[in-house]
Amino acid sequence: MLAAFSRRAVAVTKRAMTTSSILKSKDVAFIGLGAMGYPMAANLSGLRSDEDTSTVFVWNRTNSVAEKHASEFGTRAASSLDELKGCSVVFMCLPTSREVELVCKDLVLDQGAIVADCTSGDPITTRKVASSLAERKIEMVDCPVSGGPTGAKSGQLTSMIGGPIHAVSAVEPYLKRMAQKKIVQVGSIGAGHAVKAVNNTLNTAHLAIASEGLLALAELGIAPEVAIEAINGSSGRSLQTEERIPKEVLSREFNYGFPLGLMLKDVTVAVDSVCAKNNANVRDKKDQMPKFFPLVKVLLEKAVELESGEADYSRVVRPLEAETGLELHAGSGVDGKYDAPIYELSEKEVFHG
Repeated sequence: MLAAFSRRAVAVTKRAMTTSSILKSKDVAFIGLGAMGYPMAANLSGLRSDEDTSTVFVWNRTNSVAEKHASEFGTRAASSLDELKGCSVVFMCLPTSREVELVCKDLVLDQGAIVADCTSGDPITTRKVASSLAERKIEMVDCPVSGGPTGAKSGQLTSMIGGPIHAVSAVEPYLKRMAQKKIVQVGSIGAGHAVKAVNNTLNTAHLAIASEGLLALAELGIAPEVAIEAINGSSGRSLQTEERIPKEVLSREFNYGFPLGLMLKDVTVAVDSVCAKNNANVRDKKDQMPKFFPLVKVLLEKAVELESGEADYSRVVRPLEAETGLELHAGSGVDGKYDAPIYELSEKEVFHG
């Protein structure tokens, strides 16, 4: 499916290139001040050079959030989208591509302006929006980021950016203030969102499969922190075993800062948009190997049902714990063996139980 509309992306790029102009304005804007957008906009403003006299506008659906940001970081709160008209680049970080599409319909910008979408979005919708903006001689790049709220605050984010080369080049100096860890040009418009969807699916898959293994070891009496110590010095280690499981799961904090519902949204994009053709082939041919991505989606759906869409995505381990009847805790060793705590029902399970 992505290959099919890559030709349309080329058409969008060519149309935009022939009509765009270089804006004299250096003012930029950031739309969407959530858990990621709030600190990202702060870095966009705070890391300007001493010679940079441009204004960083911020807009949020709840205007008081934008006003609070302006008072904290020296940005300028926009009470309406109309105030962003003179900006050369407008960044967005919204819950889904649907919100991006709606905002772009109301966004009035000068010809040659660039919309830079940091949302973890759907590449199909992104290319549709880019085509619509191109008709108004406005360009678009998709530059989702990875690194979570902590990375957003420190500026240590990675961004995968897609779009026409000249637009990408124009956006990168601003993006570098927010994504200091790495920026990778991954292709045409929509490619950034496709890579991000796959990345988040891998993230969840790593977390889930490592937790499944630790639960199996717990049933054998092996403490998870002991198993993790061995695994993290071996070839099976990953970011999830080194960071997420010790800090969020074994601690029972479950407070990384990214909701289950949004992770399910990203994995659904990967399964239904990015990998749609491969998954259709599996349904049509019984002799093909099963695909892992749909299994990750099913697990997330069960986690959302069990916990809630607002619960932290690290709680994706809870359905696995429920199935085994055990919980993964640190410090539950007794005489060198793991005394696995019995699985506790969540409030949602108790309520419906």
